[in-house]
This record gives sequence, C-alpha cells and structure tokens, in this order.
Amino acid sequence: MTGDWEIARQTVLRRDGHRCVQCGGDLKADGAHVHHLLPRASGGTDEPANLISLCPMCHAAVHPHLGAGLARRLLQRAAVRLAHWLDTEGRLARETGHLGPALRLFGLDAFRPAQIDVVEAALQGRSLLLVSPTGSGKSLAFQVPAVLTPGLCLVVSPLKALMSDQVSGLLRRRIPATFMNSDLSSEEKQLRLDLLTKGSFKFLYLAPERFFGANERELALLRALRPAYLVVDEAHCIDRWGRDFRPEYGRLGEVRQQLGNPPVLAFTATAGRETQARILASLGAAEGDVFVHGANRPNITFLRRRVRQDARPAFVAELLRLADAIGVKSMVFVPTRKIGDALSAALETQGVATPFFHGQLRTQEKEDLLQRFGGHLEPKLSRIICTNAFGMGVDIPDVRLVFHWQHPASPEDYLQEFGRAGRNGQRSVAVLLTDPKPDGPALSLLDFMAGLTVEEAKVTSGERAELLAQKRRLSRQMQTFAFDRSCFRDALLSYFGEARARPRRPLALRIIDWVFAKHGARAETGVCCDVCHARRCSPEDHARFVCEALGVPRPAEIQSGSYARRSGRLRS
Repeated sequence: MTGDWEIARQTVLRRDGHRCVQCGGDLKADGAHVHHLLPRASGGTDEPANLISLCPMCHAAVHPHLGAGLARRLLQRAAVRLAHWLDTEGRLARETGHLGPALRLFGLDAFRPAQIDVVEAALQGRSLLLVSPTGSGKSLAFQVPAVLTPGLCLVVSPLKALMSDQVSGLLRRRIPATFMNSDLSSEEKQLRLDLLTKGSFKFLYLAPERFFGANERELALLRALRPAYLVVDEAHCIDRWGRDFRPEYGRLGEVRQQLGNPPVLAFTATAGRETQARILASLGAAEGDVFVHGANRPNITFLRRRVRQDARPAFVAELLRLADAIGVKSMVFVPTRKIGDALSAALETQGVATPFFHGQLRTQEKEDLLQRFGGHLEPKLSRIICTNAFGMGVDIPDVRLVFHWQHPASPEDYLQEFGRAGRNGQRSVAVLLTDPKPDGPALSLLDFMAGLTVEEAKVTSGERAELLAQKRRLSRQMQTFAFDRSCFRDALLSYFGEARARPRRPLALRIIDWVFAKHGARAETGVCCDVCHARRCSPEDHARFVCEALGVPRPAEIQSGSYARRSGRLRS
C-alpha cells in the first residue's frame, strides 16, 4: 500500500509540474502535499484522477483542523533552509531537514534541551559521549539519528529488562527492532540471525558478553554486520574501574574494530572528566565529542555541616520537624543498613518517626512505602530514610530536602543522589553532613566498603589493588569537596566538565534548536551554597538558611540551632 501510494503521489506531482494547482507555488522549494478531491472517508480513491498537488498553506486551507500542524511543518522547512544557508562552520547534517518527520515517528513534537546538539553530531558521523541524568531522553538522542541513517544501529545494553522495554517501545512505533540474549530458544535465535543477514532490522540490542560468549557462527555474523552506529548504554561500565564493573565492557574497543569502526555513541547518567576520557579512550574514540547536561541544578542549594556522629540524629530530627512545618518532603541517605536502622529508631524517640527503605524489605513493603511517599496511598509519608542503592529508585518529583548522613563514595554517586531533590524544578536543599575533622570515621567506613566491593570484582590480584586505589581516590575527592571552603557548585561542575552557563553556539544550530527543541520554564534559582551565601545567612542558623533556600518564611515555632546552643555538639 505504501509503495502504491508513493507511485501515485509521484505521478500526480509530475502531472502538475511540481506546482500547487491552487496558487502556482513551486513545490520543489516549499514542499509538496497531495490532496484527495473526494476524501477517502466519502469513497474517494488513491488513483491520480482523484488527487491534486497543493502547497502546505493551500493544503491547510482545505483542512482547517490541520492548519496549525501543517503551518508548523512549513515553518520548520523554512527554518532548516535558513539554517543551512547560515551554516558556515558545517555544524548541520543534511538530514537535519528530516528531524520533524523523525520526531513524529516517535510520537513527539520537539526535542528536550541538549538533545539537538547530540543528534546533529551523530548525524555527522562523529563519535560522542553524553552524560545526562536518568530520564532525560538519552535514548531518543541515538534513535533519531539511527532512523535517519541507512543501516543497522547496534545497541550494547547491560540488562535484559532494558533491552526488552526499548525493543517493545520501538515495535509499538512500527520500527523494526530486536534483541539477542540467552533467554531465546535456538529456533528463535536462528530466525533473528537470518533476518539480520537480510537487513530486516533497524535496531539490534545485545549485552556486551554476547560478543565473547556466543558460538563461532553467531560471532562471525555479528562481526560482519558493519552497523551504521555502535551505541553503548550505561557507558560508565566501560571504565574498567567503574562502579558496575563488567570485564566485557572494557573490551568494546576490540568489538568496534571488528565491526568496521562505526561512530560510537556512548551514554551514561554520571561520569567525571577523568572517567569520560577513559570511556572514550577505551572505545578507541579519544577525540570524540563530550556533552554534559544536568550536573548543574540551579534550583538546589548545597549546605555542608560538620556534625559529630552522635549528634546527627538530633540535627536531622530538627530539620525534619522544620520540613513538616513548611510542608516539604525529605529523604535521608545512609551508607549502610545498620546506620539506617539506628537512625530510624533514634528519630522515632524524638517524635519524627521515619521509615527505612532498604533491600531487605519484602517486595510489598517496598511498594507500599513508595506509594505512600509518592502520595498515592494512605497514610501518606513526608519523609523516608534509604540506602544509596535503593534511594535511586525513589523518583518522586516533589522531594525538596535531601540529607546525606556522610559524604558518598564518589562525586558521581553524590550527583545521582542529591539529584533526587527538586525534580519538579522547585527550589530544594541538599544537606551534606561530615565529621568535624577530615580524618573522622566516614573515610574508614568507605574504605571498608570499597574493600568488600573489590573482593567481589572479577579481576586479578594486581587489578584488585589498582581498583581499590581508584575507589579510595574517588572517596577522598568527595571528601575534599565536603570540607573545602570554596563554592561547592563550582567544584562539582568543574569535576564533571559542565559550565554554569551554556556556551554560545553558532547561529545555524540555535535556529534548529529554536524550531525543533522545547525549552520549558527555567527551574527556580535559589541560594547557591553555604559558602556563597554565608554573609547573607549563616549556615549555623539551620532553619533560616533552609527556609531562605526554599523560598519560604520560617515558621515562628521553629527555633533554629536550639540544639546547637544547648549542647554545643553540632559545631566543629
């Protein structure tokens, strides 16, 4: 049917001389629409005798209910022509003109911020790494270039569930996609391999282990695919000292060579500049472009406080009572289950009972806590304690106060965790508690936990020592940030390589961004950090600092710092 329609369409355009029969406009320049004289719903056919050529505006005039959409497409085409004319630096791919139809294929009207730059780089055949938070639309950034580029897109993904979800989503859009994993029967696997050899799929999802553990025939076929793109999801796994260590990820550079060195598009939620460089080097793309988006959260204020371990429950209780008084949700990150249990018990004795969300809870208990914290189930919860592993599953947009019992094991972990706050763009606060002195018990605990992780890693004894040293360097880098008395935000952004303000881009790229990207309301900007605003509001006055950062008046019944004044134990 599609082929017959295209034949009929081209016949009508040739018959009408590629000009609009209504206004005489040149359809080669302004786009061509073929209109049914008698609508299909009224018995009209697709034969050329029932079709005429119209420009977009004349077509909109006979379809008033489609007018805005058709006019938008005309504007997009005009903007693309202007952008290409202004593109003296060669920043736009020739496929840019097809971004509108590609978006509509995925059921979207516009890209999110920062996606356009990645898509254009990919369409030009450049290797790249995108560092962007979970849920920011990284998949679309490779799916659009893939559908606009002839050939297969090979996607390396770490989890079967992720593969299945993405393939299902593509198939719902009628985009041919499949995956290969050990759950498939030999018959199904062979069928998919046969279809791959015939070019029947646009996307193929694989785990990295597939390139090393399959039978020789399958390996030979995979290596002969010559894909248009090699996409690497969860690219932090590539860094051989990464948190989610998997040896096969470190060998994807070999795989890329065997596949003919296609452009590699790597994506991860968090990676510092050193990790970024190691990822690209491992993939054989050391000169690849790096895009970092989302490390700067201007709506989150950072408050660092030196508090002794035995005084922390009272400190947390004080600010949780404040949060209740001003009506904001709170999360408390703890490093271990033992600390979480003890904190939950201590808070209950202080009248601010707070449940602990961790891995040993039954599935139904976890679901109930999340539903109550999200406000979907009674009795509702306004605060929760969680370990870092399970805190990542708490995606509640209106959390506005996040505590860390101690500094995390790395800046990458901290970025993920404080990012649980203010996901709806409202002003929020991240409170980081540290020991009074740098040589306190926090580092000892992190070193102990790092040792346990290294013991479980699939590495040689020599690699184990280097892995442990790398983990200790990361924890000490995070400790430096926690104790440094310069701007906390600047230190974090420097580590991840993101500027406070987006750098000025060529006019051609800005035009494409304006036409195809959707820029929502800017997140509220609050207080920067404890150092930048110490003169305006002393961080020792905890309640006043938090309320000013959140942009709310301080309740009269909350006496900030009362515990500190009474015992003197909160201050270093």
